[in-house]
Amino acid sequence: MAVQVRNRTGSTIVDTAAVEAFISSIHGAVIQAGDDGYDDARAIQNGLIDRRPALIVRASGPADVIAAVSFARDNDLLLAVRGGGHNVAGNAVCDGGVVVDLTRMRSVRVDPAARTARAEGGATWGELDRETQVFGLAAPGGIVSTTGIAGLTMH
Repeated sequence: MAVQVRNRTGSTIVDTAAVEAFISSIHGAVIQAGDDGYDDARAIQNGLIDRRPALIVRASGPADVIAAVSFARDNDLLLAVRGGGHNVAGNAVCDGGVVVDLTRMRSVRVDPAARTARAEGGATWGELDRETQVFGLAAPGGIVSTTGIAGLTMH
């Protein structure tokens, strides 16, 4: 059975073999409608947003992100990226497309000598604050600890 996903001009069918090959290339989880946890995986903080992606890729690292973006691009699919999931406008999820969920990529590394920090796409301001404060540092940004760094920074 093929998976029906939506592109910018309507809908398209991606054949089962292509979807299965994509899913097998992912080290994290790929969740589809009907799978256990689908409704929780597609939910964001703004409960008014009720979108239903065809595929949710819970990326475990950069290779999963690259594979998901490439799959969406190669198949002309809608793509949304979920960082912390706090997105008020709902851009972190799409109807019928692919969602790259970064919430499992939360590493924060601080270089106290250079006074810099590097955070993965799913890290929150609370996690950044925790790691920088150990070194007597702070980063300007969000005031709600559960807000994702990526989304607020890119907004």
